[in-house]
Amino acid sequence: MTEEIAVVGAREHNLSGFSVSLPHRQLIGICGVSGSGKSSLAFDTIYAEAQRRYLESVSPFTRHLLGAVSAPQVDRITGLPAAIAVKQLVSTPPENSSVGTLSQVSDLLRVLFSRFGDYPAGQGRLLASAFSPNTVEGACPSCAAKGSIHDLDLEAAVPDDTLTVREGAIAAWPGGWLGRNFKHLVETMGIDIDAPWNTLPAKTRDWLLTTEDTPSVTVKPENLREYISRGYTGKFRSARRYLLDTMVTTGSHTVRERTEEYLSNDPCPDCNGSRINPAALSVTIGGANIAEVATRSLTDLAVSITAAVAADLDRDHDEAKRFSAATDDAAHVLLDELDKRTAVIERLGVGYLPPHRSAATLSPGELQRLRLAAHLHSGLHGMVYVFDELSTGLHPKDTDHLFTHIEALRDAGNTVILVEHDMELVRRCDWVIELGPGGGARGGQLMFSGPVAEALGGDSSTAVRLRNEAPEQPWRAPQDFEGWARCTGLSANNLGDLSLEFPIGGLTTLTGVSGAGKSSALRSVATLARNAGASPFVGDEEPQAVAHSGERGELVGASAAGLETFDRVVSFDQSTIGRSPRSVIGTYLDIFDKIRTLFAKTDLARGRGFTSTQFSFNTARGRCPRCEGLGIITIDLVHLPASSGTCPQCEGRRFTEETLEVTVDGLTIADVLDLSIDTAAEVFGERLGLVAHFEALQRVGLGGLLLGQSSATLSGGEAQRLRLAAVMRARKRRERSLFILDEPANGLHPSDGRVLGELFRQIVDEGDTILIADHNMELAAGSDWLIDMGPGPGPDGGRIVAAGPPREVATDGIGATAEVLSARFGTAGR
Repeated sequence: MTEEIAVVGAREHNLSGFSVSLPHRQLIGICGVSGSGKSSLAFDTIYAEAQRRYLESVSPFTRHLLGAVSAPQVDRITGLPAAIAVKQLVSTPPENSSVGTLSQVSDLLRVLFSRFGDYPAGQGRLLASAFSPNTVEGACPSCAAKGSIHDLDLEAAVPDDTLTVREGAIAAWPGGWLGRNFKHLVETMGIDIDAPWNTLPAKTRDWLLTTEDTPSVTVKPENLREYISRGYTGKFRSARRYLLDTMVTTGSHTVRERTEEYLSNDPCPDCNGSRINPAALSVTIGGANIAEVATRSLTDLAVSITAAVAADLDRDHDEAKRFSAATDDAAHVLLDELDKRTAVIERLGVGYLPPHRSAATLSPGELQRLRLAAHLHSGLHGMVYVFDELSTGLHPKDTDHLFTHIEALRDAGNTVILVEHDMELVRRCDWVIELGPGGGARGGQLMFSGPVAEALGGDSSTAVRLRNEAPEQPWRAPQDFEGWARCTGLSANNLGDLSLEFPIGGLTTLTGVSGAGKSSALRSVATLARNAGASPFVGDEEPQAVAHSGERGELVGASAAGLETFDRVVSFDQSTIGRSPRSVIGTYLDIFDKIRTLFAKTDLARGRGFTSTQFSFNTARGRCPRCEGLGIITIDLVHLPASSGTCPQCEGRRFTEETLEVTVDGLTIADVLDLSIDTAAEVFGERLGLVAHFEALQRVGLGGLLLGQSSATLSGGEAQRLRLAAVMRARKRRERSLFILDEPANGLHPSDGRVLGELFRQIVDEGDTILIADHNMELAAGSDWLIDMGPGPGPDGGRIVAAGPPREVATDGIGATAEVLSARFGTAGR
């Protein structure tokens, strides 16, 4: 094998056609500001070419499909072995995804319970799939694998029984036309809707609230006291039926919350909330069923299951000889695999997590390490590993621990490439590649490639950070605050009756190791703020733009003071904005709509009868019919990961040739989608009255992203900053807002992080309040108030280790964050 990977003429996206060599069996850090081309080099060029070569080595039938899988824009790459990419998880984990599914421990447990569980007398052996709530045979039939039973809360449904149906006695029914429709139907059926509810016959009241009947009724104007212009036929639904149907069909977070106000939510009596078929729950290992085992930590689970199965094997060999030698070997293979998987997870510091915990409740750092565990467990050699923002979601203390495992991959003979903003990690690499000097059109140039020791002598922003030259005066001057918000009794996840306070009108940062409870604290405060009367900000995509509220029961016993000050709460988590590539950045702030209108006003477009719809890739009129406006074709290879390539008909440009003949300043609509936010601002900002729109995106550090970039590909931090840009455009200065953000600096170069910090300080100086959780130490140092949580993750966290002005926290030296702040910025001259 050659001693290096040679990349010649890299031109993917904004790469300028440079050539660069990467030494084998080394740790290589690729850095630069956001949008400088780091991912274009590492993922879209090096990894994409390795994937293409791998696919060319498979069967002729598969090769027949590869016409749609294009090679990256590069002259040639030599010395490239097989590669594995570990990108950021840019989408919210599915609702049924858990720690057990991410770690693949659940699969092992199901096989173990199927083959070696203790079954009740007379019950036949169940397949492994019967122990999963996500299969037909494994799902609890009583609750349809939801774990809880929704039913009508009668007191909430009819809060005032002196009202009539016409006056709104059935509060659980919707407002607007649908609510009036239900009243028309009831009146037509002969029920007195002007009689007080408490005077109606009990049988009638029960039928209106709970019947499963859905009769179609013809409403005639002459049969109603309320005037309607014409008759119609409608379908009646009881309050209970309407609410349950809404829970299933609505995509609105706000509607779901309103609906839940009228429903009770009790654990399913048959599965006790586990979602698993009672037959599978009757099978035990060591006296515990699979749902009970899944509540144990991964570390404890491996030990207890191994001991229980081994004891059963020994007993059965002595007594009934139930297991053959082959079965005995299978048990040892499964237990050995369980031990190896959980051992890697424990070494990564997340062994405290239980398999049953929903993946949606995990911090970004916990998710990152669970995904990484599978690759560390593989034991492959001679590979190229490409990691995207390995430090994402990790406290510097966690990052230091994790890096030892990455070094082990290199020491095993692999080449490891890190796309990374954390200069502490880059400093520990063997080789560094810096791209820049800016983002988007100003990036894509090779600024440096060589040993880290040589990079330290440069004068770029990256070199300054590599030398650990502390920024001047990171500490924010002490401020006077008019009041404080205090929250007590927080108990979500690992929070143990937590109490915290933060200044109103200030910037507060929660720090602490990954899994310390920061995200749980943010979600709890957001829910308490809404309960105190603050209205949530609803963005363009309501289900994603409003943060998830705490689960029922999490805030039992919790209380707050001071949150009633806020008119609005703007709370964003790590969930993505778009679920499909059709949702792009340019459409989020209505920028693209105005650009399409501009194209439609050109002489050529008018002459051809084109409207703005012609320039949308979401409608059939002007988009490419082959890829339906996506620009890519995805091939399902069945037994291999799906592979995507440029559409051969439109060559990735999304539109028909006829549409692309229309230009504005020499740019087609496809060219516009390929412009960065910064470049588009120069071209269209003043012309279309979009200066404020573009400035909002640039102020949150998104200037290097492309107008046509799918919002589904954004990292959690980028998605939050995009939503924040929308808020900055929509917020009303007369309103007092509480901003709650979970790791908004994810994916930012340190210099970009400073720009975001300046924006945050401007927001609080204007009278609003910000509460964030983040691992960016410069952002933490520049806050008004610091709350450090821990001291450890999981059960060792959930408490406040230190709180106060950041400089005082650093001086006191208590906790992991104080240690990092003091080492990086010093505290002299207090």
